[in-house]
Amino acid sequence: MVKRNLLASIVSLSFFAVAATALAHHSANSQFDTSKEFILTGGLTEREEINPHSQWHVDVTAADGTVTSWKLEGVSPNNLRKAGIRVKDDLKIGGTYSFTVAPSRDGSHIAFLKAVNVNGRVVQMIQL
Repeated sequence: MVKRNLLASIVSLSFFAVAATALAHHSANSQFDTSKEFILTGGLTEREEINPHSQWHVDVTAADGTVTSWKLEGVSPNNLRKAGIRVKDDLKIGGTYSFTVAPSRDGSHIAFLKAVNVNGRVVQMIQL
């Protein structure tokens, strides 16, 4: 009887631990309007390859010369490699690239990175 109760407790705690981890990761749809997309072209100023999402910082210069800094949230570093991007070779800090992004729902300069034009080819990272 004690063994059965102990086993039931362990199984229950394991279930809750897994469920809590799954809930902690958010859907891109909650923060970004994935039904819309636009292209940002700008200079890559910083790239952070961290899990679960890579972070890209891009300065976009308008026709009047004003610069707007954007933060792009992308797929994990492993998924970047699976998409065919050799991050350190293909994407140089200071280089100019075109990014297909989904805008933030709150209108801030944060967007979800869907594709990037690298060396003349469009690399689709995710379909939303």
